[in-house]
Amino acid sequence: MDFVDFRASARGKDIGMLFPDWKAGERVAFFSPHDDDVALGAGYLVLAVLAAGGIAEVIIFCRGDAGYSTVEEKETIVATRRAEALAAYNLLGIPSDNIHFFGLPDLSLMTYVNRQVPGAEGLLDKMLRLLRGRRISRVVLPNPNLENWDHTAVYNLGVYGAPQAGDPILADLGEPSPIQTFLVYSVWGDFEPAGLEPGVRADAGIIATRDEEDGVKKALAAFVSQARVMAATVAHERDRRRLKDRYLELYGRVELRGPVDYLPYFELIDKMKTRS
Repeated sequence: MDFVDFRASARGKDIGMLFPDWKAGERVAFFSPHDDDVALGAGYLVLAVLAAGGIAEVIIFCRGDAGYSTVEEKETIVATRRAEALAAYNLLGIPSDNIHFFGLPDLSLMTYVNRQVPGAEGLLDKMLRLLRGRRISRVVLPNPNLENWDHTAVYNLGVYGAPQAGDPILADLGEPSPIQTFLVYSVWGDFEPAGLEPGVRADAGIIATRDEEDGVKKALAAFVSQARVMAATVAHERDRRRLKDRYLELYGRVELRGPVDYLPYFELIDKMKTRS
């Protein structure tokens, strides 16, 4: 497995290319709007984190209630998909204790993004409690760019809410624990245009081997109830990421709360003519 930094035009074996200043033992939270999203879009990174001595945690936001392909499955689909998700991520090397289910309805997450929502607990407190309690240092988010309403909701929650895990507020939710870096993975769609060069929107990537791809496919096969949904789309999507014996997974970087550089403003002020 190799790591690629497209902006620096660099390639290497060090996971620090994706997670700067990486240390063994770090905990990485993978935000999965639906149970299969992380396996579909970030499976190689899960394997890479574990290989680098890290701990992978998956947070599954939706309960899978819209994922039935026959009417007969409607009453059992939630329990079925929970069992399938545990099996899939166990196959990727994540123990069940590191798989967290928030149990919210499909195609409805935007309703719960706030801290308080009518008649229910919002996602912010629940997320901060988990990030602080598990001492998460890196967060991996779904692509918000025209993929799915739930994906956009989870991304928004992550970029605006997760940084508050390190803030000295809401003390009853746990000791502050700052998130060092954020990455964005693609499930189905391309990233927002970044202006790097035509056709290249991601900032970084992972080049995997056939064996690593086969391991992810084995995990995806655990989602038996989704076989009809995945039959054509998954096969097509995974074939597009292959070139000969190389398989590619792409990531975008998100730099949050960057400080304002005041020096250019002072330099402009010094060049201004004073009006009487």
